[in-house]
Amino acid sequence: MAILAEHPSGAEYLSKFKAEDMARYCRGALDRCFVGSAPTLHDLCEAYGENICVVWLSGLIYDLNNFVGQRQQTPQQSDALALMLLDEAKQYKLTEVMYFFYRYKMGLQGEFYGGVNSHKVLSDLKKFKEVQGEHLCRIYKQQEEEQRELERIQTKKLNMSYDTYLWYTAWSAIYGDENSLDALEAAHVACMAREKWGV
Repeated sequence: MAILAEHPSGAEYLSKFKAEDMARYCRGALDRCFVGSAPTLHDLCEAYGENICVVWLSGLIYDLNNFVGQRQQTPQQSDALALMLLDEAKQYKLTEVMYFFYRYKMGLQGEFYGGVNSHKVLSDLKKFKEVQGEHLCRIYKQQEEEQRELERIQTKKLNMSYDTYLWYTAWSAIYGDENSLDALEAAHVACMAREKWGV
């Protein structure tokens, strides 16, 4: 398994996904949480065993408890919730699980009264599938649009004259992108101007 080959120690690997790093993963480049290279909980269990996953999830629960600032769960309650979360969330990437917890901090999943409620967390996890689906749908749609634009550019590049190609290479250097639609349009405009007015 690739994770095990690169990171023989599960604790060392999970140090990249600490609760205090949650904001770094979940702010700004949120798409990375859903389509990045982080492994799933299932992958982690396969590589290092369930116990290390339970310890990691318990750390996220403890962090959320501290954030809520009310009555703490006992270690036994946290471990029991972590084990149930593991059963229900094995298909999620570690970064997706972190985003699930981050949503509580952002107030996107309601409030806790008197401390973290295990039933609410498990119920919210079922609803999180819809959140994941919305993000993945948006990401894949954007990727498809980018791919279509790239194919459109490649088609235009194949059909351009040599003069247009020379202008295109010059404009690509200005735009800094050889697949820039702007550079392609500028090249066509320059060629038409040259043909019409001899410039």
